[in-house]
Formats: sequence, C-alpha cells, structure tokens
Amino acid sequence: MTIEIGIVGAGNRGQQHAGEYASIEGADVVAVADIDETAAGALAADHDADVYGDYRDMLADASLDAVSVCVHNNLHRPVAVDAAEAGCHVFCEKPLAATYTDAKAMADAAEEAGVQLGVQNVDLFTEETRAAKRLIDQGELGDPYYARGVFSRRRGRPYVDGYGTPSFVSKGSSGGGPVIDIGTYVLGQLLYLLGNARVERVSGATFEHTDDSYDERLIGDDRPVYRERLADSGYDVEDVGLGFAHLEDGSVLSLRAAWHMFLPDEPSVVAGTQGGVSLDPFQFYTTTADYEATVDLDLADYERRQALLGSESGYDLEGEDQFSHWIETLEGTADDPIPTGELALNSMLIMDGLYRSQAAGRELTADEIAEHSVSSAIDLS
Repeated sequence: MTIEIGIVGAGNRGQQHAGEYASIEGADVVAVADIDETAAGALAADHDADVYGDYRDMLADASLDAVSVCVHNNLHRPVAVDAAEAGCHVFCEKPLAATYTDAKAMADAAEEAGVQLGVQNVDLFTEETRAAKRLIDQGELGDPYYARGVFSRRRGRPYVDGYGTPSFVSKGSSGGGPVIDIGTYVLGQLLYLLGNARVERVSGATFEHTDDSYDERLIGDDRPVYRERLADSGYDVEDVGLGFAHLEDGSVLSLRAAWHMFLPDEPSVVAGTQGGVSLDPFQFYTTTADYEATVDLDLADYERRQALLGSESGYDLEGEDQFSHWIETLEGTADDPIPTGELALNSMLIMDGLYRSQAAGRELTADEIAEHSVSSAIDLS
C-alpha cells in the first residue's frame, strides 16, 4: 500500500515534510502546490511530482490519499477543511491553527469527512517522552496531577534576532508569538503525559518588550540591522506568554513560552502522587527504603534494545519519528497511535485561553474561551 501525498506550501516546512516522506517506504509525494510556482516546481522536481499554483486545483486533479499543510498558521483552516472535504487525510504543521475556533473547525471537518487529522509535534516522539509515558503507564508516578512546560530563550525572536521570516512575528500570518510557536510543543507533550483530560479553565498573561530600549544594548553593526529588521517585520506579537490551566480530572498545567526573557530555560516536568520526572535532562524522582532518590535512566540503551527486538536485523536506533508514525496510522499498522490532532486541539484551547485571559484580565472557563474565540483564518474564496 502506498500513501500518495500532496504538499501545500513549498517553503522550508514543505521541503522538510517532503524530505521526510521520501525516506519512508509506503509514502510517495505526488504533487506540490504553492502560489509561488517556481518554488513549487523546484520542490516537485526533487520528488518527480506534479506542480500546481493553487492547492484547490491539486485537490480536484491529483489522486491523493493525504495532504501535508505547510503554510502560515492563518491559512491552515481553509486548506485543511478543503482537503478533508476532498476526502484527504490531513497532516498539519504546528500549531493546529491560530485560534481555537479555527482549530475546532478543522477537527470537525476531518470527523465529518471520516479522515484522519494529524499535527506535527516532534516532542511527542522523543525518547524522553517515551520514557515518561512508560513510567506513568506502569504506575511509577502514581496519579499524575501537575505538569510544568517551559520553552524559553533569552534572545531568540524570529527574524528580528537574525533567523526566520517576518511572518513569524505578524499576527496577520501567525496569529501570535512564542505561545503558539513553541509553547504548542510542550503543551501537546504534557497533555499527552497527563492523559489529555478536557480543559476546565485557563488564566494567562503576555508581555511584549521588543522596543528601542533593548536596541540600546546592541553595539557596533548590530544596532542598525536590528532596527531595520524590527521596522520591516511589523512586529506585533508577544515576546513572553505565561499560562495556567486546570483540567477536568483535577490536574493542572503551567506554561512559560518565551522568545526573549532574561531567565534560563528550565526542564519541563510531570509530578504524581508517588514520583516525578524531569524531561530534559531526563531524571526520575522517587523514594526507596525511605530515602529520596533521583534516578538517571539509560534511555539510549533501552531504545537500542527495543530496536533490536523489533526485527531480526534491528531498525532505526533513533526510534519512531512522527512522519513514519503518521503513515503507519493511515495504513492501520501503528501500535497505539498517538492522537496528535486531539492533543493539538486541546493545546489550542489552552493557548487561545491564555491570550483571551490576558485581554479579559481574569481566568476564563473552557466554555467562555470557545464562545469568544474568533476566526483569524484568511478567506481564500
């Protein structure tokens, strides 16, 4: 069985998706669509695929099983909904969308069409996540009730600090800053480890301090480059987002996502009634013979042994990646498939709730977030 795939968006993410599929037996990129037909043609040529300037023409003309959505956040909804309605499974770049309303519309469209919705989140497939899930499943943490997610940089704003494109820092294309750019990774990971209970209520705050006062710290040739990039980008998103979510099973989850914050990064953690884990570096916190114990586990050796047990000759010692998992999910051969779409939708409720809590100045219930969430999707009709 071969899964025939169309790529929408021939930029960096589209190139990465196509390259990943090329390494997977049973996956074949047969079409590429982008309004930049030169870029689409270059990517298509690498994979002997057909070229389209409009993804809707690709959906109507190409024989596709699945579509990878690799465009800006505010374009995810129209592309994903159209693909689902055309009968294609959808694998979407993170975040699922820029608002909960758009994310829910995508999930509903996939459900109504009877197709799979997958969302890119590499943190769900790390050896650290696998180890934490194994400990939780075997009861080593008892009942998990608290998780802290951190993805924080001291100075790492897209484009302004020297990498990426202006679209990352524009609400018109991205919908937000680090909360939905990098916060989505740790939220999905920790919701997965907590069991993905429904969100009950959310509070949050955002901060934006990208201004000329920070520019004065720069010296030499960096200063005019920084000012030029800041002016060109139309920077209108947060630098830092902080949030706190209560889940219906009583567990709680905190988030710190920052592109520019004068604090060190910290490991994400999960705590339960009998033990806890730090994810990076990975450590297991427990007690033994009434002693407090911090245990280092040899994750690499465990992964190696599991790989060798998987076949007579062994397989990729890095473990399963998200793209092969997605293809196996579509083929029906994945063992205990991870519900990346459901995790991304719950994550979007928290992220949108964080933004809306900041605007409202108070904690919001899940129903309030859903009620007041509005679409930011770009109308392509």
